[in-house]
Amino acid sequence: MDTTPPVRQQIGRNSHENRCKSVDIDVSDVQDCNVFDRQGNRLSFRSLYQEKKAIIVFVRHFLCYTCKEYVEDLAKIPKSFLSHADARLIVIGQSSHHHIDAFCQLTGYPHEMYVDPEKEVYRKLGMNRGDTFIKAGKCCLHVLYIWAYIL
Repeated sequence: MDTTPPVRQQIGRNSHENRCKSVDIDVSDVQDCNVFDRQGNRLSFRSLYQEKKAIIVFVRHFLCYTCKEYVEDLAKIPKSFLSHADARLIVIGQSSHHHIDAFCQLTGYPHEMYVDPEKEVYRKLGMNRGDTFIKAGKCCLHVLYIWAYIL
């Protein structure tokens, strides 16, 4: 399947911060990394976007209040909108898979959620603790990346 490169964009609190340029990444760096679903099943990162367009949102961690609020906002996106766009909405956190159900219940998030407990994808995409994100412009440190992979 021929694909368009993904778009990685920082999303900040202020609208002027959201106009930053996207940063090119090589998806082959992370396609074979593992993420885990709520049952603890291991999946390749590639499987999240291989068959269908995906909007993948990385959050700092499930105890981050700003991340919680952000996911609560994502929970308001109707499944019908995603279905009409033929896209998946996926949140990835840095926790154990045991925390997915509780976080979904807390936020009301009905869409897909996975975890990267070893932070393998985070590291390979350059999301580091205390990172200043200079390459992608100023941004909120709590919501690290919105990464949309458009087929």
